Amino acid sequence: MPFAQITKNLYLGDQFSNKLDQPNMELKISNMYYDIFKKNYSNESNVFYNDYFVKTKNKLALNLLDSHDPDDFNDYKFALAIKFINENIKDNLIYTHCQLGVSRSASTIFIYLVICKILNQNNFEVALNEYIKKFYPYIKVNYGIYKYLKNNFPYTNVEKISKMTWGDLIEY
Repeated sequence: MPFAQITKNLYLGDQFSNKLDQPNMELKISNMYYDIFKKNYSNESNVFYNDYFVKTKNKLALNLLDSHDPDDFNDYKFALAIKFINENIKDNLIYTHCQLGVSRSASTIFIYLVICKILNQNNFEVALNEYIKKFYPYIKVNYGIYKYLKNNFPYTNVEKISKMTWGDLIEY
């Protein structure tokens, strides 16, 4: 199963390959995790949630299907993940995963690296090849997410939305 350290405190893999002893933070990208989190945490204080995400003290669950339809992906959903990573990367180990670790979570980390200027921001194909060679050879996105990634490169709107407060993101 795929697993890789991407940067000092950022790890990426599938739902089964968390090789960290205790990650401080976890980014889960799946409608299944979202449903579980919403049921278990929505009545607690300091929990932010809407139809697209549930954020607890140390976890973020995104309601994101692995779809072949590009319209199922949008800047808002990825901005939630980027915000969570940016807020926690300095002092915490973050484990990011979807189910298989090759499409939704791998794409999210690709977007993060482009926004942080770790990957090329001028050419999508160059950035994607760089990501595969230097960071995560396991990426295997379906048509829907590939079209989203290509059409929205270099993700300036994702970056802009990710700077909003969690309270504002609930209402977005």
